[in-house]
Amino acid sequence: MNNEKKQSAFKSFIKARNTKKGAVSVTITVLIIAAVILLNVITGSLSTRYSLYADMTSNSAYRIQDATVEFASAVKKDVDLYVLANETVFEGYGDYYVQANRLIHQFCECSDKMTLHYVDLTSDPSFPAKYPDVDWTANHLCLAVCGENYRIIDAEDMFEYEMDSSTYSYVIKSQHIEQALATAVLIVTSDELTKVSVLKGQNEEDMSSFTTLLENNAYDVEEVDLSVGTIPEDSQFLVIFAPAVDIDADMADQIREWLSAGNNLIYFPTDQKDVANFPNLNALMADYGMSVSFGYVYESDMSYVASAMKTTLCSRYDYADSTYTKDLRNPDIPVFLYYTIPVEITDSSKATAILTSSEKAFFGPITDEVSEDFEPDYGVYNGAAVGEGEDSSHMVVIGSYDALSGGFLTYNAYNNAAYFVNIFNTLSDTENTGIVIEGKNLDSTALGAGSSETVGFVAFIARWFIPIGILLIGVIMFFIRRHK
Repeated sequence: MNNEKKQSAFKSFIKARNTKKGAVSVTITVLIIAAVILLNVITGSLSTRYSLYADMTSNSAYRIQDATVEFASAVKKDVDLYVLANETVFEGYGDYYVQANRLIHQFCECSDKMTLHYVDLTSDPSFPAKYPDVDWTANHLCLAVCGENYRIIDAEDMFEYEMDSSTYSYVIKSQHIEQALATAVLIVTSDELTKVSVLKGQNEEDMSSFTTLLENNAYDVEEVDLSVGTIPEDSQFLVIFAPAVDIDADMADQIREWLSAGNNLIYFPTDQKDVANFPNLNALMADYGMSVSFGYVYESDMSYVASAMKTTLCSRYDYADSTYTKDLRNPDIPVFLYYTIPVEITDSSKATAILTSSEKAFFGPITDEVSEDFEPDYGVYNGAAVGEGEDSSHMVVIGSYDALSGGFLTYNAYNNAAYFVNIFNTLSDTENTGIVIEGKNLDSTALGAGSSETVGFVAFIARWFIPIGILLIGVIMFFIRRHK
């Protein structure tokens, strides 16, 4: 009898309205807790592969650029990218390292061929032994590995430093993170680096910006002094960059012999000396149907003049030969030349113009300004040309060595870097196009949401979305139950 009463009471309790409400509340609570746990599991799983955060900076400083995405997504070989520190420790070095870590994550996410690792060299001392060619006494940030090829990435590769006068210590001025990553991956995935020899010994102008550009695009650049050495047989290019004095006859003969193997000479004449003082280099140009004149190309068509430079000596040039533009990422962006010596075609059966001025350009004296009584001869002038020999060798003459200076190579509105690298790529049958990725810095104007840093996606969910969501559900349930 007592058992029957207990069972009846239990059934009444189950059927009671308050019990049903309580059961619903418990069920909802359990479901919410389960959803939170599931969400944490999902976000935790995703965060191991993807960098989950919202970039709230005004210049998208924490998001990789389209050029980087295009390069990284085209990687065809398996690449392991090692950050040589624990992730928390790496980001603890400062804001620029936080930016670097997030860009590294996105870079690797662009391709399933790239895998990101974090290596604590203190807890894994055997790791350096796998890469004996690295100087492990120095501090390195990352290591890119593809098969047996590997390339170290230093802080100097990712960041540019300057002296802080208040503390007398070096601080980060700007970053080249994406450029450093792309360069390392390009080099380790290249089957063989194309060798470029740079002539030294003739008081040449500084071409370090151009050298860096070539090295960033998987070219092996080395200097050669023909007065004491020879051009390496495995070198495909010889660059003569604005020499102050002419080469001698023996050097010219050596260059001709080297060219006969089907190699390529890239010549930038100087505007600081009369071209008549360079008979041996002039003779080399004549072999390939070209010559240069001592004077500048002035541009009178203001639509061609570079607005930033405000001088008719700096202007854009039209692409005159599609051979050297077909592999450009964006052939609509022009090349700009500065202080340009005109390149004349003396034998059209050998040479072809590749960069030309507008029809309103004219040839003038070596000066920043032309006198009022000067009578210009308007017409199309060549800023660069290429000649081909019977032995399949080539000589490229570029009338502006200033066009290869740092500012012209890094300004995204100019196609100088991509175009001149593409000349090398075309002549050497290399597929890569110019990789020039300008870094986005963390200056005072970069932060656009009143925040000192980007907000992590997982932290946003944990700190705001979930608590607010639970609070709203609680409020809604309170009013529903109150009015029933």
